[in-house]
Amino acid sequence: MYKTLFNINIYHSYFLDEGERMFFEFGGGNNGITPLTDKEKQSLEAQYNVNDFLRIIPTKETEETLKNHRLLFREHKKGIRVLSETLTEIAEEGNQEVTRYSPILRLPNSLVLTFYLKVHHPYFENFSKVIEKSENQLYYLSNKSSSVLNLFETIAEVKKWSSFLISDSETRKLLHQLESEKEFQTTTPNLVTIANIEDSIIDTIESKITNTIPLDEDEQKVLDTMNDFVSRVKNTGIIGIMQVQVSGDNNTKLTEDILVKNEQTQLFDVPKQCLLKEFPQFAICIENRSTFWRYTKVSENLIMTTSEEKPLTMNGRVEIAKQDVSPVPQEDYYFPNPTPESIKKEAQDYYSEVFI
Repeated sequence: MYKTLFNINIYHSYFLDEGERMFFEFGGGNNGITPLTDKEKQSLEAQYNVNDFLRIIPTKETEETLKNHRLLFREHKKGIRVLSETLTEIAEEGNQEVTRYSPILRLPNSLVLTFYLKVHHPYFENFSKVIEKSENQLYYLSNKSSSVLNLFETIAEVKKWSSFLISDSETRKLLHQLESEKEFQTTTPNLVTIANIEDSIIDTIESKITNTIPLDEDEQKVLDTMNDFVSRVKNTGIIGIMQVQVSGDNNTKLTEDILVKNEQTQLFDVPKQCLLKEFPQFAICIENRSTFWRYTKVSENLIMTTSEEKPLTMNGRVEIAKQDVSPVPQEDYYFPNPTPESIKKEAQDYYSEVFI
């Protein structure tokens, strides 16, 4: 019998918001805008499919781990689910017998499952509030604590994607670690890979960068190689890495050890690793990008720009009145909402271009 070990939902506000009406009201307010009703949310969620823009892909090492531990990886419309093949056990709670499920093969506390988060939508960066592809940074979701990242927890509140951006240094270290693990598992290792770079060299380089100490020629070559590898990974569409460990921190552990019934003695004295009574659910939301909307009427040589950034959404409509743009036009115009195809970055601001 396969039972859910954990579930991960990845949401995106671009597909779930309706105009300025937010599906998730981050920041605790809706700025006076009529909120979505539960029925409207159910309708939007029913149409949502994360696979329209993102794939969650286990690494080859994780594929082997899943197979070797009798685990199943399954995609669904909101994300992924990992299931464990289990045996039924009887435990005792409050003088009552309850059914629990124990993995057929014990899952070590140190067991880690790693997944690449890979985008395949051509305009993802345009409508998503994410770091640019040109930057050497990734998003890292992990249920193990670290001094450099937020903990990916199983809590009722959906977390923001932006909370999990790691630095250039941590991105380089993470990819080096994954490449080293891959090489260790490979029967015919590659002759040239960043896994061949020693940890001590990387630590020295990162320490010098932190303390603004110039790198020597060899160190600079190593840094360039590492950065080039990050760029190549990002150019494949990978924007983040997710790791889930059995012994997660805080409220994110995947199993627990309990006493179950001994069939010979009928006593509850047999220690067993069991799945949690309610499987852990992780949830995160990628925020949609907001841009200034620039309207151009070529026949009148007129360019009007919204005074505030407006959210890009697939559903609904953001109403724009002539007093919302500058310069304010003399006559009334119909201001259509922009599509995500045409976006320009000027200084630190993004502009959506619309011809009317």
